[in-house]
Amino acid sequence: MDKTGIIVSAIVGSLGLLSAILGFAAEGSPSAALGICAFVFLLMGQIIVSAVGGCCGSCKSREIPSETKRVVGIVCAVASWIATVAACVMFEQNAGLNLRGYYMAGIYAGGGVLALAATALAIASFILMRAQPADGAAPKTPGEQPAPPGIAMGQPQFPPAAAAGAQNMQPPPQGRAQV
Repeated sequence: MDKTGIIVSAIVGSLGLLSAILGFAAEGSPSAALGICAFVFLLMGQIIVSAVGGCCGSCKSREIPSETKRVVGIVCAVASWIATVAACVMFEQNAGLNLRGYYMAGIYAGGGVLALAATALAIASFILMRAQPADGAAPKTPGEQPAPPGIAMGQPQFPPAAAAGAQNMQPPPQGRAQV
C-alpha cells in the first residue's frame, strides 16, 4: 500500500475508533455531548474516506484491479454508508433524549458497534479500490501503455475546402429586415 493509503486508513480508523469509544462512554453518562461528538467524528471519517477514495471508484479515473474487487469495494462502501447513517441516527436520537432528561439503554452502545463496522467497511472499500492491478506490478514505458478508451487516435481525414459539395452551396437569402 502506498503512503497515501496508509495515512488515510490511519486517520479514518482513528476517527472511527474514537467515535465508537465515545459511543460506549456515552452509554454510562447522562451527557449528550459525547453522543454528538461520536456523531461528528464518525461522519468526518466517512467523508474523508469517500473524498480521498474517489467516491467508490466512480469519481476518479484510475485503473481498478479487477471487476470482482470493484464490485466488492462498492458493496463495502454502500454498506459502510448505511451503517454510518444508522449509527449517526442512534447517536443523534439518544443525545436528543438525553437533553430532555430521558435515557434509553443500549442505543449509544449500538451506535458504537455500528461505528466500528462502518469504519472497517470504509477502510476495506478504500483498500480494495486502491489496490494495484496484478499485471501493473512492473512499470511500463510510455510507449507500452494502451490509449485511454474513448479517445480517437490518428490523423483526421477532412476533405479540402473546395470539395464537390462546397460548389453547390447557396448564399443566405437577402430579404427585407422586419422590425
